[in-house]
Amino acid sequence: MSESILERQAAGTPPGCVLVAGASGGIGSAFCGAVSSHYPEATLIRMARNPDDLQALPSETLDLPFDIDDERQMEQATARIPPEQQVDWLFIATGWLHDEAYSPEKTYKSLNADHLLRSYRTNAIGPALLVKHLLPRMSATPDTKIGILSARVGSISDNRLGGWHAYRASKAALNMLIRNYALELGRKRHGPVIVGLQPGTTDTALSAPFQRNVPEDQLQSPEYTAGQLLKVMQHLQPQDSGQLFDFLGLPFEP
Repeated sequence: MSESILERQAAGTPPGCVLVAGASGGIGSAFCGAVSSHYPEATLIRMARNPDDLQALPSETLDLPFDIDDERQMEQATARIPPEQQVDWLFIATGWLHDEAYSPEKTYKSLNADHLLRSYRTNAIGPALLVKHLLPRMSATPDTKIGILSARVGSISDNRLGGWHAYRASKAALNMLIRNYALELGRKRHGPVIVGLQPGTTDTALSAPFQRNVPEDQLQSPEYTAGQLLKVMQHLQPQDSGQLFDFLGLPFEP
């Protein structure tokens, strides 16, 4: 069994600026709280669809409106970051699994083009474009890190059950894009580490309809998940770039 990266010494210096995209979601909001607690002196930039709904934190924040499905809004949000401010950590906590119109498919007979496109747009295309726009604003140091919420169900090699076609496929596409970014950024001096992060089953709106069969001791609070993912970010090293890690710091295959 692979060793958790949490077993090794934490890497790098504390971040001076952390940007959280999807800061109003369960995990994104909790991650902002964890950053504020662990790094109270750091600048915290929060991106959310409705910044007015974000919870107040003890530390000062810069709150920006954006939509992961709208590249123009990404450009506008990025432009509002002060020119002198460089981002050390980027944490993308966006994701989409279901809504009133669509639920995870149990059979190929339920495949729907609009469902597939919606899932790809939010889970793969959006994060990839956001990274594209934010990279020029990120620090050029070995301690620069990008973590993007992925999912173990997006692992092709780990797929034993099938179903959930749109979600699985879009997360697999995200994993490929993360790997592509890692390879290209690895050719640059002090290119950032970029990884996919699996949060586990967390008590959020995304997982709410599917918690019935989850053992109570396996359903995590957003605060626990965020704390674990923050630890994973702390322990990332350049050789980890392009890989996938769960909330315990264990790598898993795409």
